[in-house]
Amino acid sequence: MCLALQALASVLAARYFAHARTQPVGRKPRRRIFLQFAVLMIVLMLGNILQVAFWALLYRALGAFEDFETAMYFSGVTFTSLGYGDVVLDGRIRLLGPLQAANGLMMFGITTAFFFSAIQQAMGKLAVANQTAHEP
Repeated sequence: MCLALQALASVLAARYFAHARTQPVGRKPRRRIFLQFAVLMIVLMLGNILQVAFWALLYRALGAFEDFETAMYFSGVTFTSLGYGDVVLDGRIRLLGPLQAANGLMMFGITTAFFFSAIQQAMGKLAVANQTAHEP
């Protein structure tokens, strides 16, 4: 499920960025590229937040936490591998914690790789824009 959510967020982000790449950078290329990155990051982070919520719903369904807020907090802390330890799982269900942490690391790795690729492409486009701006 998490991979499907990550894939959906990545596809939406890729479609947005592919469309944004075809648009002219205009007179203020740095501002335009910054806004593109902001939208891209929001889409990718929403994919991660949905995954955290999925895990929280799973914990609630298994009866690990009494309320969604606590489940979401634990899920977010675990997904990011922050691991405060103030809220923990009991019994055999605690084996899900490391699984979620590993899943979070992989999903943030995908997010980071995607974002870094977008940065590389944008830097190339910015370099071309700067080069053409300085031509006579």
